[in-house]
Amino acid sequence: MDYEVDSGAFALLPNEVLARAMHANLERVGGVDYSAVETDFAEKIRESLGENAPPLSQATEISPFMILPGAMPASTDVGDVSWVAPTVGLSTATWVPGTAAHTWQAVAAGGTSIGNKGMIVAAKTIAMTAVDVLTNAEMVTAAREEYLERIGPDFVYVPLQGDISPPLDYRINP
Repeated sequence: MDYEVDSGAFALLPNEVLARAMHANLERVGGVDYSAVETDFAEKIRESLGENAPPLSQATEISPFMILPGAMPASTDVGDVSWVAPTVGLSTATWVPGTAAHTWQAVAAGGTSIGNKGMIVAAKTIAMTAVDVLTNAEMVTAAREEYLERIGPDFVYVPLQGDISPPLDYRINP
């Protein structure tokens, strides 16, 4: 058997300093409140999620800050970025609570005002965190120190695909 590795992605390297700052901003912004029309739509989606679907009120709630052990249960090319510079991200309620990614329920809610409201929560939170990064030198220093501690003194970033060119023509039939 022959095989060729044509891509790869590093796991996301967390930065607790930035994550705490972003979480504080998310708490200031708050969750997503549904209008009566959105609630009717969301209830129809919720019915399709099964008997263990969480309540719609979960969209308004901000979960407590926590450090999750292990890797994020999804893939992202931001993982590679996080090994080159301190990085942070967040998730907001752009779908009906309990919706799994890559499902028709996610698609159905994504283009509605429910999705837009979640996007606005995310945009405000990210913008506020960007202001913190630009105005709080102590936080930036602490984030950088944490980053350097996590990568270790001898770390050198090398893409997981090595020195091969990325498969930009993978859709071309041979």
